[in-house]
Amino acid sequence: MRLPINRKPQAFVGCLLFGFLALLSYGLCVVRQPPAWWKAGHRRQRPGSVAEAELLSHLAVLLQPEEPIEELFRDFPVEPSQGWGRNKLSPDLTVYGAFQTKEAALFLEYDGYYRHLSPEGIAADSRKNKALLDFAPAGSHVLRIAHAHRGLELSCEMGEVVVDVWQRGHEASLIKALRKVVTVLEKQLGSAFRPDLRAKLQAFAGTPGSIGRHEAVEFTKQTETNRGLEFDPLPLHQFLQSQLALSSSQAEALLGKCPALARCHIKNKLQPTMQFLEDLGLEKAQVAKVLLRCPQVLGYSVGENLKPTVRWLRDLGVSKAEVAKVIARSPQVLGYSIGENLKPTVQWLRDLGVSKAEVAKVIARSPQVLGYSIGENLKPTVQWLRDLGVSKAEVAKVIARSPQVLGYSIGENLKPTVQWLRDLGVSKAEVAKVIARSPQVLGCSIGENLKPTAQWLRDLGVSKAEVAKVIPRCPQVLGCSIEGNLKPTVRWLRDLGVSKVQVTKVIARFPAVLGCSIGENLKPTAQWLRDLGVSKPEVAKVILRCPAVLGCSLEENLKPTVRWLRDLGVSKAEVAKVIARSPQVLGCSLEENLKPTVQWLRDLGVSKAEVAKVIARFPQVLGYSIGENLKPTVQWLRDMGVSKAEVAKVIARLPQFLGCSIEGNLKPTVQWLWELGLSKVQVTKVIARFPAVLGYSIEENLKPTVQWLRDMGLSKAEVAKVIFSWPAILSLSIETNLKPKARQLLEWFPSQHVRRLLLRNPYMFGRSLTRWLRRSEVLKQCKKLAVFGSAVTLTDAAFDSRYVSKREELGEK
Repeated sequence: MRLPINRKPQAFVGCLLFGFLALLSYGLCVVRQPPAWWKAGHRRQRPGSVAEAELLSHLAVLLQPEEPIEELFRDFPVEPSQGWGRNKLSPDLTVYGAFQTKEAALFLEYDGYYRHLSPEGIAADSRKNKALLDFAPAGSHVLRIAHAHRGLELSCEMGEVVVDVWQRGHEASLIKALRKVVTVLEKQLGSAFRPDLRAKLQAFAGTPGSIGRHEAVEFTKQTETNRGLEFDPLPLHQFLQSQLALSSSQAEALLGKCPALARCHIKNKLQPTMQFLEDLGLEKAQVAKVLLRCPQVLGYSVGENLKPTVRWLRDLGVSKAEVAKVIARSPQVLGYSIGENLKPTVQWLRDLGVSKAEVAKVIARSPQVLGYSIGENLKPTVQWLRDLGVSKAEVAKVIARSPQVLGYSIGENLKPTVQWLRDLGVSKAEVAKVIARSPQVLGCSIGENLKPTAQWLRDLGVSKAEVAKVIPRCPQVLGCSIEGNLKPTVRWLRDLGVSKVQVTKVIARFPAVLGCSIGENLKPTAQWLRDLGVSKPEVAKVILRCPAVLGCSLEENLKPTVRWLRDLGVSKAEVAKVIARSPQVLGCSLEENLKPTVQWLRDLGVSKAEVAKVIARFPQVLGYSIGENLKPTVQWLRDMGVSKAEVAKVIARLPQFLGCSIEGNLKPTVQWLWELGLSKVQVTKVIARFPAVLGYSIEENLKPTVQWLRDMGLSKAEVAKVIFSWPAILSLSIETNLKPKARQLLEWFPSQHVRRLLLRNPYMFGRSLTRWLRRSEVLKQCKKLAVFGSAVTLTDAAFDSRYVSKREELGEK
């Protein structure tokens, strides 16, 4: 606060009261008389740099608000000495009256310029420290503010604080630097400060916003304006145009956006820095962008800052090309302290379970993570993920795959996205899985990405419950463009012959199809199926039955599988049928599924040729688990008394048997046969001779057939005898086979004779009715209809020899 210059009489009493209260509270608005050493100096023409003006002007307002800011940038006359050869001392900022020792001075030095990091600069700073302390009264102190530790000799009279580089005009980064300086001041010199000032410093450290910044901001702007008026831009324009291939207008625009360029020596600073960046692999245009985005890089020493940081990145496993990309994308990395920022962040990632190689990839993909605070950003985000149900190992994978997550706001990004998923019907456990599988979803905009995609799915016919299932199975779909990915894919499926309702089912079963490229995945796969002999309608059915086939690689999955089937002895036409009937085969692993299953069949006694037939007739067998399906089923047969050789024959004749449930099909059928009157041995023989019986429905097939036999006059024991002698009768349709033939028999024979025929020759029902009628005519002419039951089952040659020739003889007579 400045004292008013022109006081009005009516304000005099108020001012006295204000001053009295301020004295009682040790307020900072008390006018302290400047000491003699201060009066001996004079205001400096301008600060050394805009950065110096910006930082120190804020400290001036905090430490000595009663003095105009410009008065604290001061020069003092001194006698030249052996250690200080000049007749003038120019501390960057000089404060009096801050300490309880009234005459003592506080000198603040900003060492942001790159030369302060060189050996010569460090030596010069040490000489200046001594000169300042020799000049000032006892109890004075020097605090140097830098961006890197330099190994200065510190003492109770001289300290150093290292702050991060801040962005010009960026309040948050500037406040962070100010807070660091104030914290160190209070820690090192707290007891020496006046109590009221110490309290003010403590308050600022806790609540940085308590300081008034207007005067400091205006002072900084004025400093920048004054320096711009003194600057001749022509040499710099020429340099930028020649070195960065910029036009005159581009050079002027760059200088306008990056005033720091005006303060850089071309030969000593700009050229070495730009050359270093270009040698690293950055193009001239990228160098220009680096300077524009982070002009502070010009204040870094090539030898003391840039090279060590790059070397550290290379030692971490980041390639030279990736380092160039890191700097081009996030040049701020070059200003981070290796000891205070980079190493701790990397160690934190390693402790979390991220491998060294993955850390290198994290930095290459998202270098911004190196600038995040471990305590304020990284740890809270990880804790939030853990509380959500994401395991520590999964968190490590999330960071390795999508390090950008660490930069998202918990309140503005993470929590709202999770809540949206929960409101959609995705459970908390599934949300954790979504994040573990596709952490990128946390960066999607709810309004611009998530809601429109979910609504599009709903409009397509996918129910809300199905949408909630689609997202956990394929969260990547939320990142797909509706116009660029989703709509074209649906249109392609429709053109292929998949109906709208079927498209909905395809998406519900295999949502990843929406992320497949039409040109690189979908069309080539469909064309390959067509070339294999699968018709277009069948291709549509393949996709409907097993949409996951569209996600299989032609070269790594589809072609090798077909080649293996062909080598096994399955013809090309049969392969096409296999795929049309059981496209899931294409998704099976050769080494983990197909080859082991075939080897298991071979070990069981099924020949290679029979294996090919098994696959052609029942390709689903290739998808069954040997341990959970095949072995238990075979063992059940063996326990029933079926020999190993007979098991091999059963599989060769009816491979579908391997797909039957032991508890749901096999055991109930056997139990039913036992209850029908067949012995265990007879049941075993029935299964060996006609394994298909095990796949029939008891209620829909077996019981109705038995009831028909009973209605034909057979006793329960006779029914059991018929089934044992010819179990295939259980497979015949009652309406289209058994009843029509029985009616025909009743036209020829009495019911008792029909019953005896059925009991003695049940296999005659396996011959066609046409054959029955043709042979019955011959037998009638030969007057041999009584032997119809045996005659109808003879081969054509045997029948002709025995009865046709007999008919001809009778005809001649």
